[in-house]
Amino acid sequence: MSEEEREDGSGAVRWLALPFPQTFAPSGGWWHPTGADVVADDPSLVREAARMQDELAALGVPRRSGSVVRLRRDPAQHGESFAIEVGDDIVVTSGTAAGAFRATRQLLHNLRAQGVVPRGRVSSAPAVAERGLHLDAARKHYPVEWMLRLLPALADVGINVLQWHFSENEGFRLESEAFPEIVSDEHITRADATRILAAARDLHIEVIPSLDMPGHLRHVLARHPDLRMPPDLVTEDAALDITRAEAVDFAHRLIDDMAPVFAGCTRWHLGGDEFVDFTRIDDYPALADAARERYGDHANGFDLLTAFVNGIAAHVRRLGFEPRVWNDGMLRSSAVALDPRVVLTWWTNWNAQMRPLSDAVAAGHRLVNVNDGLFYYVLGEKAGYRYPTAERIWDADWHPGLFPALPGGVRQEIAPPYPDLLLGASFAIWSDEPAAQTVDEVTAGVRTPLRAMAERAWNGGSQLSLAEFTARDEAIGSVAVD
Repeated sequence: MSEEEREDGSGAVRWLALPFPQTFAPSGGWWHPTGADVVADDPSLVREAARMQDELAALGVPRRSGSVVRLRRDPAQHGESFAIEVGDDIVVTSGTAAGAFRATRQLLHNLRAQGVVPRGRVSSAPAVAERGLHLDAARKHYPVEWMLRLLPALADVGINVLQWHFSENEGFRLESEAFPEIVSDEHITRADATRILAAARDLHIEVIPSLDMPGHLRHVLARHPDLRMPPDLVTEDAALDITRAEAVDFAHRLIDDMAPVFAGCTRWHLGGDEFVDFTRIDDYPALADAARERYGDHANGFDLLTAFVNGIAAHVRRLGFEPRVWNDGMLRSSAVALDPRVVLTWWTNWNAQMRPLSDAVAAGHRLVNVNDGLFYYVLGEKAGYRYPTAERIWDADWHPGLFPALPGGVRQEIAPPYPDLLLGASFAIWSDEPAAQTVDEVTAGVRTPLRAMAERAWNGGSQLSLAEFTARDEAIGSVAVD
């Protein structure tokens, strides 16, 4: 790439990386040594120095004396924030190994995009702590090698959470020791899960297990039909009968079996969504009767669901996990309050009976924004969804505080600077029609919209235009994975 090509139309040097840093002050010229030595000034950064050394070598910058890339730890830098000084040498300053990792991605992006790194000073810090991807690996089998290739691609652009949804109505795709009868033929073994978790941890990605209950259990309950909801007026073959202690105990034992697979993880998604048809919850007499018996004459099925969620949340908390649930069935009870420590992953307000975001804020729940109108990549475009695009994300001027609208288009928004209760945002792959795309087509299809979410989640919006984002997306390409 010539000097002219490395400049924008005004002659200014371009910093070609994603997420785009909050500040970039060019000082003139470029860093492109024939060799470099990467040095860690703190033991916590030794792994990042070794990683960067290997990555530079792969890009044609071998280890040799001359230019130095120095990783320094500064306790004044918090979390993933970082600063970079690029001159004859490069100095990366961060408070954590994750911050150093984010900074070195910036350097690598520039080298991949234009063969050099512009000299100057860069600084950046995430607007929200979580930038995630939810992967429905239950309806569709994603092989272990595909998942191991996915992780570097996520980490490369600042995604730091993978929510692994391994159980659904159509499959259970993670090896179970206590209940082998529920496991689908195509599945991930516990040994391979350990490989995935180790790779994620090395890349500063937290894996969140997603075991949806008491709904979305058709595959599991087909092997345990005695634990299903009774047919009553509306037949449900995917719902656990939460009116019975033995069914709740089964849920606990299933969690206990899977929890060791995710040793070292700190969060657990227990679902709570689409348990029954929430608009007709009064048509389930078993739920209403049990709720009134336990919580009084004014209680209904939502109270029973909320109590179940609170119980499962307490159970996973005892196992060392922070619980989270989907929003659609929550905050709709009258006698039982949802535990305010439960994180709400807010995906929709398509129905007027779903509670507004303001109720969650008032109750003190922490939130993750999984805006289904922009970030639901539903295979086969089922249920009226369209595959997400960067264009729609930019047209919406989306930022982490912009949640799905209420019916009628009423805006739901948390304005920046964001309060601590807004943990972050997530993209979601849902494999509703598993044959609609191959795993490689999924990889290609989500790449740009996922990067668009990552850019705008990190920055609380973006100072880039869509054209500038698209140019950087294309220029930096994809991370090479052995």
